Amino acid sequence: MIPLGKGGARTLPSFVYLHRAGRRAAGDEALRTFLVSGHEKTDCWKCPLAPYGWDTDCRQYRKGGGCNDARLLSGVKHELAKLGFAGTNSWATDFTVGSLVSVVLTRLKAEADRATGLDVGSVVIGHPVVFAGADPTNREASDAEAFRRLEAAAREAGFTDVAFLPEPTAAVIGEHGNSGVEVAVDFGGGTFDVAVLDSRSGIPQVAGIAGTAIGGETLDGILFETIVGPALGLDGMPSWLFNELRTASSVRLLMADPGIPAMLARIGGAPADIVQGLLYAGHAYEFYRAVESAKIALSSADSARIEFPPLHLDVAVRRSTFEAMIRPELDVIAATVARALDEAHMRPADVDRVLITGGSGYIPKFRDDLAAVFGEAKLEQRDAFTAVVHGLGVRAQQLWGPVAVGA
Repeated sequence: MIPLGKGGARTLPSFVYLHRAGRRAAGDEALRTFLVSGHEKTDCWKCPLAPYGWDTDCRQYRKGGGCNDARLLSGVKHELAKLGFAGTNSWATDFTVGSLVSVVLTRLKAEADRATGLDVGSVVIGHPVVFAGADPTNREASDAEAFRRLEAAAREAGFTDVAFLPEPTAAVIGEHGNSGVEVAVDFGGGTFDVAVLDSRSGIPQVAGIAGTAIGGETLDGILFETIVGPALGLDGMPSWLFNELRTASSVRLLMADPGIPAMLARIGGAPADIVQGLLYAGHAYEFYRAVESAKIALSSADSARIEFPPLHLDVAVRRSTFEAMIRPELDVIAATVARALDEAHMRPADVDRVLITGGSGYIPKFRDDLAAVFGEAKLEQRDAFTAVVHGLGVRAQQLWGPVAVGA
């Protein structure tokens, strides 16, 4: 496993940045770039795509109109299995689902090439047991389309050998002596996934799976809605606007809306000035990082402060308060675990180990809920961000053998 970029990051969020000039970026770099300059736009009458003011292939061209110079997409992987969704179009360019995913894979390949000094040509891609967005009435076709798009994205990124492995299997494949029943829970940034793995035959088999669209960013949004937004006086804004301000993913839609500046001018007052600064003064990235950092701190401290001086934000939040606020989401997660067990026809007493991954897996109340069902002794905290990728590396060695870097 290798660190990413100069800062040595351990994760690469699946944000994709596109610019009309052809620039592409993935991960935090994509988010940071867009939240600083994503409001910049070009009027149609100045756009080089319409040199005569009308003769253009741009689908967004409108007389007297304009569009943003950049786009930020998140959750592109959720579109992989959608049979009716082929991609998107901007600046007279078609972007297929595969080409969007390839922006992320291209970044990962570049990091691997840099770290090894080799032209890395083989990749094992982890995937969920059930793809988000899959058609429940035609799962086979949805899955086939997801794998086709993933492989196309990998080949566009420069990989020549492409293999796949379910992520719950990857979470345990690198271990030895698995002979029981394990529950693998992944509480990540965007979703919660659980799989019941039966290894009693010696080979891990997925016996039950379930998932829900609750992740770390959902919890960030709850902090904004209940603590941060009211502290800044933003709860007096129109409810739809307040809701779009909850997370970094949702606020990007506001930044791309050309009507927002005029609306804020009509509203006026301090709250409108704060939103103006958040959207158009380059504050958004660090602001939402401050909210997330406080949430992370509450996993190991009884209280934390959410501080962001540019918007004069300084508010305290107690862990007990936070846990009470997220109780409905934790109840949904508990029901999701129960569904996976039911599908596997197993009871909590049948489970030998509960493997916890994902950054939100450190939330104490979440662990308390698992301990109440399975028993504290069965819980095993895996490395939040590397348990699955370690298994993918083990699978790569099984397929192609170990490589001596620099040899």
